[in-house]
Amino acid sequence: MKLRDYQSGTVVKLWSWFHANPEGNPVVEAAVGAGKSLMIAETIRQALEYPDTRVLMCVASRELCRQNAERLIHLWPEAPVGIYSAGLKSRQLDKRIIYATIGSVWRRWNELGRVDLLMIDECHNVSRKDQGMYRDLIRNLRTVCPYLRVVGWTGTAYHGDGVWLHDGEDALFTDIAARVSMRELLDLGFLSPLITPKTETRLSAEGVGTRAGDYIVSQLAKAIDKDELVNACADELVRLGQERSRWFAFGATVEHCHHIRDALRARGISAEVVSATTPHPERDRSLAMLKAGHLRCIVNVATMTTGIDVPDLDLIALLRNTRSPVLLTQIAGRGMRIAPGKSDCLFVDFTDTLSILGPVDLLKGRASRPSAGGDAPSKLCPECGARNLAAAKHCLACDFEFPVNEVPKYSARVSGAPALSSDNAARIERHEVSAVDYRYWPGRDGKPPTLRVDYFGPFMRIASEWLCFEHEGYARSKAVTWWIMRASGTGTTIPDTIDDAESRAPNELRTPRAILVDTRPKYPEIKGYEWEEQQHAA
Repeated sequence: MKLRDYQSGTVVKLWSWFHANPEGNPVVEAAVGAGKSLMIAETIRQALEYPDTRVLMCVASRELCRQNAERLIHLWPEAPVGIYSAGLKSRQLDKRIIYATIGSVWRRWNELGRVDLLMIDECHNVSRKDQGMYRDLIRNLRTVCPYLRVVGWTGTAYHGDGVWLHDGEDALFTDIAARVSMRELLDLGFLSPLITPKTETRLSAEGVGTRAGDYIVSQLAKAIDKDELVNACADELVRLGQERSRWFAFGATVEHCHHIRDALRARGISAEVVSATTPHPERDRSLAMLKAGHLRCIVNVATMTTGIDVPDLDLIALLRNTRSPVLLTQIAGRGMRIAPGKSDCLFVDFTDTLSILGPVDLLKGRASRPSAGGDAPSKLCPECGARNLAAAKHCLACDFEFPVNEVPKYSARVSGAPALSSDNAARIERHEVSAVDYRYWPGRDGKPPTLRVDYFGPFMRIASEWLCFEHEGYARSKAVTWWIMRASGTGTTIPDTIDDAESRAPNELRTPRAILVDTRPKYPEIKGYEWEEQQHAA
């Protein structure tokens, strides 16, 4: 398995940080889709080039444990690795590399022997205070391994309230050694962009209290878990997501999720609820059904945020407000993985979350105070989190220019509420359709012809699309699905040629009431359709 250039570069930066810092515990911030588990595996492989080195890799869940271990074995088939996880029914502590779930291993620290390097995935879950399972494990290990070094890995190098992981008197981590940003991965084509349609229904958190940087769940549920709001959201979600095949929906509580599920089922959408109390076999079965296309939507509170890999997920619905940049990033990231045939992910935000926190690719940490420890007064860069002298005018790490006599603001309100900052973010408009025209469109450079479909409003053509009935693979499959959705009768036969499709379409296919169009590209792209029966059902 070959690492991408930025992955290799990240590992190099981490080791360079160790060489420059004989003490301390660094963080590597790697956005969703960066291949964090592969970079962890390569770091471990290189660490074991030092004789007798032993590494403990800790994660919070059995899913993450299994995924990380599999990535190491793919990279290094002969790796001397053992797994210690009750959920995976494995208890191996005698290997040079141990992949473990923290809940299974933290009380068994005295059986681990010497540990030179502790790696923590999803390290934003480590308590900022000197307490909790991770901190207990580290404290106990250092009684027998005083030179233990800790590396944290995360897609968000800050706590739920936005404070950097390496800020504060009791902070475990020292600095951010390397970063792979979401914007970098989007620009390289390793992430799928999010598009954000406008919604008519808004879930307001006005008057809801906050605790630990996010809304108090019980109060939030009272504000948004109402029949009229759930049904209104479900109506819009079915309309906006009819072209999308795999959905994640996020609610405030398990009860709220069941209400969302029931509303979706009443509208013909197959949906299941997965929560923290769902038995693992049942959770695995729901995920398998979603991946296979036998289930349309999984509704959850925050269970489907880490350790879940569904690359072709193409719709995320946010039906709960949050003030946590970590939670927002995790939720959005589920839909940003790339997959064959996937061009984007629809991010349907029924809340004010994006308006308050801003685009997910611009989310970053903040300092808890202007000066944060050290022998000399220091400050943390609001752009990359690096520590600088208090008098610095530019960040030594990223060259950010510190504002003069101004404390950088965090979570400024953003108008328009896009999911991404780039101009490439989709702009979805709704257009009424008065007529549809079908015609043969010749192929170029020896390629098969296509069926061109033009949609017209009252005064002009709105947008066009091309269907590939004479192609093979995904293009043909997409055309078949398109035809079946529009066919007015059951048992319809799918055209094999463009001539056949052109002659039959005007008589056999129904016309959408409206289309949803992304107006960003040079040629507008159709992102969704509305049908007459949806209006009647509403």
